[in-house]
Amino acid sequence: ALNAFSEVVQQEPTEADAWANVAAIHLRNKNAAEAYPALSESLRYRRSNWRVWISQLHTCLDLKKYDEAVLACNTLLDFNINDVPELEERCIRGIVGGSLQQYSDAQGDGVALDSARRTLTRVNDLLNRLSSSTQTKPWVFEMLAYFSERIGRDKQVLENLMKEYRALQEVEGWEKDKKEVQKVITVICNIAAFHKDENTKDSLVKCRFLVRGAINKVKAAYFDPSKIPNDIKQLESLMEEVNSMIKAL
Repeated sequence: ALNAFSEVVQQEPTEADAWANVAAIHLRNKNAAEAYPALSESLRYRRSNWRVWISQLHTCLDLKKYDEAVLACNTLLDFNINDVPELEERCIRGIVGGSLQQYSDAQGDGVALDSARRTLTRVNDLLNRLSSSTQTKPWVFEMLAYFSERIGRDKQVLENLMKEYRALQEVEGWEKDKKEVQKVITVICNIAAFHKDENTKDSLVKCRFLVRGAINKVKAAYFDPSKIPNDIKQLESLMEEVNSMIKAL
């Protein structure tokens, strides 16, 4: 099949579908390096095929071409077609983690460092675009908080952790879903760390209000107290710690 499609693109080099088929065969063979140029040629002649853009996104992630992965994400977001699937969480996590690692690896190399900084700017813009929707998933804010922390934007870390917390609260039935409860506990603990570091009465009272609210919501979801997940004890311990800090002021 590869030989057949390769002959087609040799005879008809502007045939976008043929290039896409060549790329698909390479991808099935887990050969991203060979798939990449074929995908690029396919998109050169037809940029409206969202399926090829998805393949381009995955291929660029495999090849650590994060700038082009961001471009693929933005292009997919631009498609106004219901059939286009949402961007996968694992892809965005891959872009964020990979671009931050590239920036870390570039220290000491001026040219590479400038390039890595530009990539981080594009990643930041992508995350902000993803977070602008009224139906933004909690993990987007989690990624924004993590990204902001890594690039030294402390104010935006707390801001995005709070947005993540509010988004998690909107998940229907989260109080009785063990995984969702753990997500809420994790983000509350991360938020509490900021309030404890500030160590003012106003900040700690805000923290106590947040912790108490989550505890009460989880407990209220269970008619049988014995069914309340043990994970909630982590928040109860946090509540005791915050109360002690308030008393000590």
